Amino acid sequence: MADADRDESDEHDDLSEEQRISLLEKSVTTNKVVLLILALILIVGISVTLTVMIISGMSDEESLVGQEAFVQVQQEITLLNQQIAEQKNTITKLEQEYTGLKGLLENSSAPTFQKVLLQQEKSYQDFIKSMQSGMYDLAHMVPGSRTWLELYNEQMNKAVQLSQKRERELKRLQTGEVLIEPDF
Repeated sequence: MADADRDESDEHDDLSEEQRISLLEKSVTTNKVVLLILALILIVGISVTLTVMIISGMSDEESLVGQEAFVQVQQEITLLNQQIAEQKNTITKLEQEYTGLKGLLENSSAPTFQKVLLQQEKSYQDFIKSMQSGMYDLAHMVPGSRTWLELYNEQMNKAVQLSQKRERELKRLQTGEVLIEPDF
């Protein structure tokens, strides 16, 4: 049991703020659905009770529902009303927490930092590409320089690929979705 609790807390620690908010939104939606179902059950219960009372009042026979059963149904209705009130309070608290978390997420520096890193990766790629172009021009001016051009081109191409991979990862983090792009 303790291991399951640790695993569950580790899973919650590994979740990002967006994932936590998403889980919170799902729980709010679930709570709303449960509340609606309870309200529907309550309405059906009340209508059945009223129908039975009306039918028994119209007939000359003894009442179908005894006084004790009626009191028990009233107690159940009271209990259901209390549960509905508790669910409403829980939903209100969760909505307030969601609003607070959403504000914290919007005001955090993580999105700004991601934008800066994306711009940095883009400028890094542009710089390497211009270096490659300059080396190509230099290699054509200097005789016998094709060997070192090929060597440096391989290293620069690898650096550009790594930069593009980092850029894709940053974009994925920014959107929170998995990008379906080929790996170079």
